[in-house]
Amino acid sequence: MPASRLSSSLAVLAASTLLLSACSSDSADAEATGDDGGPMTVVTSTDVYADLAARILGDTAEVSPLVDNSAADPHSYEATPQDRLTVDRADVIVANGGGYDPFITRLAATSGKEDAVYQLIEGENAHAGEEGEHEEGEHEEGDHAEGEHEDAHAGHDHSSEFVNEHIWYDLAAMSDFVDDFSAHMGELSPENAELYTENATELAAEIDALDERNRGIEAEGLSFLSTEAVSQFLLTDAGLEDSTDAQFLAAVEHGDDVSVRLYQEALSAAADQEIDLLSYNPQTETNQSAQIREAAEGADVAVLDFNETIPEEFDSYTEWMESNIAAVETVVEESRG
Repeated sequence: MPASRLSSSLAVLAASTLLLSACSSDSADAEATGDDGGPMTVVTSTDVYADLAARILGDTAEVSPLVDNSAADPHSYEATPQDRLTVDRADVIVANGGGYDPFITRLAATSGKEDAVYQLIEGENAHAGEEGEHEEGEHEEGDHAEGEHEDAHAGHDHSSEFVNEHIWYDLAAMSDFVDDFSAHMGELSPENAELYTENATELAAEIDALDERNRGIEAEGLSFLSTEAVSQFLLTDAGLEDSTDAQFLAAVEHGDDVSVRLYQEALSAAADQEIDLLSYNPQTETNQSAQIREAAEGADVAVLDFNETIPEEFDSYTEWMESNIAAVETVVEESRG
């Protein structure tokens, strides 16, 4: 099993341990329906998880994301008073974790709803400089050892180490998430468990098919450079070699300026056609990343945009991922001549 798939699977499966230990059978019965006896209310950090959760839960829950704007950067998103009310009313709260979306776990803590959080990557969900603002020690009984999957998803140490928390680009991990989340929700709403399982089985099969297609691209011998790590799992699973310096990615993830040396190296790699593809994240654009893109385009290096959230032109996560895979296939075919 590829390292990224194994790492992500461990992260997702560990999340279920956390949630099932945090929620007693009494709380599960209480949260099977909303406070008014209607459908459950599920709030997610981004529209990626909202789309997947809605596919699983159908009409039994009202699902909404806090971030669904393709112009917003979830890394630096600042919650609004309306977001706080939304989380306060939620029965289930879905967070990516791993330092990606601390705004939603902070809101959950403020509302006293830590036990309602389903977090895919466990550990402290905080960026550099935020360690003291929100502690998640309440979940210690279910936390897993980050060292089990440090290749891809270990916790941030806020130094030069790079850790990629963008696991929705790891299709194998998302298939595991779909199965695990449906089982968790079936515990909260036993009368709907069979429906959740059926929906999850269908959705996981779609994601597995996309994963198989992506891994079948066989892009060995080709390389890519990223202005931000969002697409790393998808591209490496397709066989491309990641030529991006880990310290470059760490600086971007921590919101720091990339050093002059690393910036110049990336600029030269693009301008001198040392790479076959530039992976560009328009939602985290900086002056430095824009200059690297300009250099790549000037050298006729292929440039593909990979977003944090589902672009407006797509109706679902799977449709979006299929488009991403098709774009990579085209680049590989053209590179092969």
